Amino acid sequence: MRQPRAKLVADLAAAGLLFREVLPIADQLVPVAVAGCMGYLGSEDGRSGVLIGHDEADLCTRINEEWERLAVERGLFSGGGEFLVGLDLSGADPNEVDPVEIEQRWVRVELAPVWDVAGAGCERGVLGAGAGNPAFLMASLDGEVLMHGGYYQAGISLSTVARPGSIAALREQARRLVSSEYLESDQRRWTQRWLTPPA
Repeated sequence: MRQPRAKLVADLAAAGLLFREVLPIADQLVPVAVAGCMGYLGSEDGRSGVLIGHDEADLCTRINEEWERLAVERGLFSGGGEFLVGLDLSGADPNEVDPVEIEQRWVRVELAPVWDVAGAGCERGVLGAGAGNPAFLMASLDGEVLMHGGYYQAGISLSTVARPGSIAALREQARRLVSSEYLESDQRRWTQRWLTPPA
């Protein structure tokens, strides 16, 4: 199993997320690429959360407060202070002419006593694209709660869904992903197995 680059571990630590391990691909966990489709889900699919205006005073503090509230209320921390973050371990640069294949995996982390998801985490690029600009996927240890953070024209969205395997719209997105030529080969096989009901 690939270990993350030292910079990635340091960036997580700066956000207050202490690296514990890269999880091996596990069929019962929703693939990271599929979890990334959560942004396409609506309230009818069970997605709910909060939208924070870009002009909010002390934006990073507000994002952090809402992230913690949702994480606690929705069960992201069901494993104590541990949860999963979906990360690309390849170190690929999307601007390269011949980029390295993206290698998305769930990484188990522990929340430190002092943390800053929206500020340091996003600023360092591990959880977003600049302070107050989140772009992350998280999951409870059992994969039964997903959390998505994203930057949209209307504002900063933090949202969750429960029991992703039972969401028809997410499974449909997964079926579309399987046919994408851009999907990492291991991720494609993972998605195919995730879509196959247990015998």
